[in-house]
Amino acid sequence: MNNTAEAFPRWQLMTAGIVLGGVLLLSATARLTDFTASRTHPAVIAAYDLQFHDLPNGGVAVIDAPSGRTVAQIAARDDGFLRTTMRVLAGGRARDHISSDKPFRLTQLAGGRLELTDLATGQHVELEAFGPSNVAEFTHLLREEEHP
Repeated sequence: MNNTAEAFPRWQLMTAGIVLGGVLLLSATARLTDFTASRTHPAVIAAYDLQFHDLPNGGVAVIDAPSGRTVAQIAARDDGFLRTTMRVLAGGRARDHISSDKPFRLTQLAGGRLELTDLATGQHVELEAFGPSNVAEFTHLLREEEHP
């Protein structure tokens, strides 16, 4: 009968273990230090600090934080992705007992990309990852009115 110890010499198993351990260690280090081989960030075209407030009719008011001016009003059943994204981010603030006073930053980048950053928690969402129709829900906020 063929013994497993004879089929796989001990030195091969140890070598494989060392290599896998090294890969896991390097991966964890890169992840924890936010290191990537090529991290290029497109140029910022514009950045808007926005606040989102629930309205009594179930809609959402989008406010330009610096001026206090209403940029858009989203009806109760419109823009589901935008509403869901904002609820998730606001839920994170509530769970961590963080005030809702700080705005969110909607950043328009070169190449048509959009990013949403929670300025209170630092949480960051790259909106293009969710597809063009979902990005459009945020893009129209940039076009509703001129921001100061």
